[in-house]
Amino acid sequence: MTYPHFIRRKNVPKGMLCITLLVYSFVFMTGLNTYAVTVNHDEDLPNIIIIFTDDLGYGDLACYGNPVIRTPELDKMADEGMRFTQFYVAASVCTPSRAGLLTGRYPIRTGLVEGIIPGRVLFPNSKTGLQSHEVTIAEVLKQKNYATKAIGKWHLGHLPEYLPTTQGFDSYYGIPYSNDMDYIGPKDGNPGYWNVPIMRDTAIVERPAEQTTLTKRYTEEAVRFIQQNKNQPFFLYLAHSMPHIPIFASEDFLGRSIRGLYGDVIEEIDWSVGEILKTLRDEGIDKNTLVVFTSDNGPWLVQKLDGGSAGPLKEGKGTTWEGGMREPMIAWWPGTVPAGKTSNELASTLDLLPTAAAISGAKLPDNELDGYNMLPVIKGEAKSAREIFYYYRGDEVYAVRMGPWKAHFITQTAYPDGPQEKHAIPLLYQLENDPGERFDVAEQNPEIVEKMQQLYLEQSKKLGRSVLPEIEGEDYMNEATVTGGRLRIQDLKTAKSTWGNNQQLWWVEASPGDELIFPIDVGKAGLYELTGFFTRAKDYGIISVSVNGKKTGDLIDGYSNGLVTTGPLNLGNVQLESGTNNIKINLIGKDTRSAGYSDGYLVGVDGFSLRRLSK
Repeated sequence: MTYPHFIRRKNVPKGMLCITLLVYSFVFMTGLNTYAVTVNHDEDLPNIIIIFTDDLGYGDLACYGNPVIRTPELDKMADEGMRFTQFYVAASVCTPSRAGLLTGRYPIRTGLVEGIIPGRVLFPNSKTGLQSHEVTIAEVLKQKNYATKAIGKWHLGHLPEYLPTTQGFDSYYGIPYSNDMDYIGPKDGNPGYWNVPIMRDTAIVERPAEQTTLTKRYTEEAVRFIQQNKNQPFFLYLAHSMPHIPIFASEDFLGRSIRGLYGDVIEEIDWSVGEILKTLRDEGIDKNTLVVFTSDNGPWLVQKLDGGSAGPLKEGKGTTWEGGMREPMIAWWPGTVPAGKTSNELASTLDLLPTAAAISGAKLPDNELDGYNMLPVIKGEAKSAREIFYYYRGDEVYAVRMGPWKAHFITQTAYPDGPQEKHAIPLLYQLENDPGERFDVAEQNPEIVEKMQQLYLEQSKKLGRSVLPEIEGEDYMNEATVTGGRLRIQDLKTAKSTWGNNQQLWWVEASPGDELIFPIDVGKAGLYELTGFFTRAKDYGIISVSVNGKKTGDLIDGYSNGLVTTGPLNLGNVQLESGTNNIKINLIGKDTRSAGYSDGYLVGVDGFSLRRLSK
């Protein structure tokens, strides 16, 4: 006989077990069909715990190759579960990465990215956060009556309408943003300090937070939650505030690691993981609980010894190189996840929401998702459904992964932010052979480059800042006017999808001081972001751009050693009126290196894009 799930719970007293068995036997023998009505099947659904650290590097754990930091609990977790080697987070900085994990959507969909919000992350003076129409893992699991709790760093909005308790979590305990924010400088001989609060639900219960005991208190809170909810399905989201700087360790761990304070912090987090797994075993629910351990982004390398290591990977936090977005990930579920396995499958934090829905039998949200159910992968039954991953920085796609291949279309340093470097021919790496991204093999693999370019352009058009113009220059052949020179359409078939429609409007035989005017119509007045797309070659002119008589953007030098697109150039924010507005290009001259092949001066205009910023 198969007994109801509530009989199998280990906490049922013996006397009650006997009574329950008699009742169940009576129901079974009489053929009554009341059981489905009176018993809540949700009680036996698997529990889910996500442990999410902050700024942990790929090379910071012993089981991922660190030679000095001791992580025996995580090593044991990996021995008893599955260790992933090609697991990616949704962004290389805090806020968008957390939004991606909890919603299963690229962060640009939630609007919590630079280019849509000020800065790369939210700050204590930010007025926005994760919007109410977004559906989190907690809200998905609430369909199945899961108890839910968020502990630790939230960083998806600190105002009441954006806190975890508005996003499907029954309760919250932690710091609502990064632990280095709201810094109070030294004054009157007193040292400076971080004035970050600890909140319980929506109320501040401690300020400034005593951070030396933060990891310990988060752990105690997590253990209590597990113990209090052991008789029902639960979802615990434990987002440690560290090893994000400033780093602190409790007295029990301070000075223990030969790696210094950073090692102490990691070893205390390792202890925390051990306490959680021990609690699950002690309560007899370990075989009914999936635990996932990972981090929000790579190590903060500029913090030197206070930052971590990306191991064999290139760069770290803030970048779209592998070290910024590839993270350790361990999945543990005794009896379900095969023990001691290493998975090279491509997976992401974006996949955790669909996986939670599959585990619980909950319905997926109506919002368009970018994740895949990875339950068959963690059970060792199938390969990952994910074949492609897009590396975003803000609202732009910087790189694309397809199978073992990764193409960088834009690269940029992390801190301090250096200039974008846009690659007309992307940098191409075979990551399974070269995880450190040392050897560009684009020249040897033109067919892969072409496929990656198609993916990049399609994704950027679908979900990102335009990499091709929305307003095509050649469409204005009969509407644009010039004060000198003439206009013609140039066919660029050999450019494939590098230029919009593979055509451009060329302004030829012009002279310095001449102007080219585009009459652009918009439906609503307001502030718009203007992006321009032009051409560079050995004999192209230097131009400036103005809108409705007001200069915008920097001078644009058309010189290049070969025929290439500028790609999208941010020309700044412009005020447009309802109706016709004039975008004017003024020809300044030529670069001193110009070969002077053309008759007069030449300007290639691919087009423009407008994004409305004000309501």
